Amino acid sequence: MSAESAGLVRDSAEYTEMVAEFFVETVRKAATRVMTFDYQSEEITPSLMEALHYIYLRGPSPVGRIASGLEISLSAASQLVDRLVKKGLVTRAQDESDRRLTVNALTQSGCEVVKSMRERRSAWFNSIASGMPEDKRRAFLEGLESFLQVFLADEENLDRACVKCGIEHGPFCVIGQLKDARSGCRE
Repeated sequence: MSAESAGLVRDSAEYTEMVAEFFVETVRKAATRVMTFDYQSEEITPSLMEALHYIYLRGPSPVGRIASGLEISLSAASQLVDRLVKKGLVTRAQDESDRRLTVNALTQSGCEVVKSMRERRSAWFNSIASGMPEDKRRAFLEGLESFLQVFLADEENLDRACVKCGIEHGPFCVIGQLKDARSGCRE
């Protein structure tokens, strides 16, 4: 049975959803392959890499902030940090302003692992994008931005996006533009 005889047409919401699901799954699997690698004969899992990346983007962080930013439990974040400390990728130190808190920071090795992952991820994505004609790349980006504008109309989704990203907003950042529009501030 063909897709069209089953009532599925290219401009339908169902087809768009199918393509979007396949896209998300494809990117997720590729990102997992890119994020998983051995460091001194020890595997760095995607979960460990996500924690490393969070600290890389935000600087030294207490476990509670890491848990909140990664949207995981405090005990799960604590276990991730323990594993990273054992691998020599993160250090713990007492917070200067509040001695009750422990702050977790990347070691030089931790920084190198994150930078390597970011380079590999960027190279992977660029290898795909460079195979697309420029007008299709631009249309793809504009489509993603448009999708995010609709999805991020919800205040909670917008705030969660910033927590996950952690990079300063540039003038082109769709999330920054939405936040500015919501607050009434324009640059």
